[in-house]
Amino acid sequence: MDGTVRRPEESSANRRRVTLDVDAWIDAALAELANHGVDGVRVEVLARRLGVTKGSFYWHFKDRDALLAKTLERWRRRATLTLVERNDRGTAAERLRQILQLPLRGRQATQAASVELAIRLWGRGDARARATLEEVDELRLRYVSQAFVDAGVAVEEARARAVLAYAYQQSGARLIHGEGGEALMREIEALLVP
Repeated sequence: MDGTVRRPEESSANRRRVTLDVDAWIDAALAELANHGVDGVRVEVLARRLGVTKGSFYWHFKDRDALLAKTLERWRRRATLTLVERNDRGTAAERLRQILQLPLRGRQATQAASVELAIRLWGRGDARARATLEEVDELRLRYVSQAFVDAGVAVEEARARAVLAYAYQQSGARLIHGEGGEALMREIEALLVP
């Protein structure tokens, strides 16, 4: 068995082979997590969403818990390393502005915010999710603190500004959409970015 699954509704003469890899299952899990929380990430639901049988899932994962562990791992990597890679160009002030503007990045930002909120809710009752969140929060705060230091802010003040910037980033998309959003964004940047 190679993870290829035949759709039962197709005739044997016209059966189409659908091949899924681990990434397809994790992507589906992240989408379900964003829409329905961790309780919505169920093998049957994901198989239906992907148009395959549950057998494909068990080819790649021992069980649901293994999928959830890989899902957290993927989110952790995207939420930290990818963020740093995307925003590590330009001067320190330019990097800070890029970070503050993340909530404005349309549909992609909305989807990322939905996944993050679902993981934060999940972390309230799950030690592994909570540990992942704590690690991600600390890595992000260190990165933003360092950007403030690079911009000339004293080390003692950099962490406090980083916490404010991070708090804004977590809720910014809700604050800045609609009338007056761009003006509010400029005020926040003026307050935080040296």
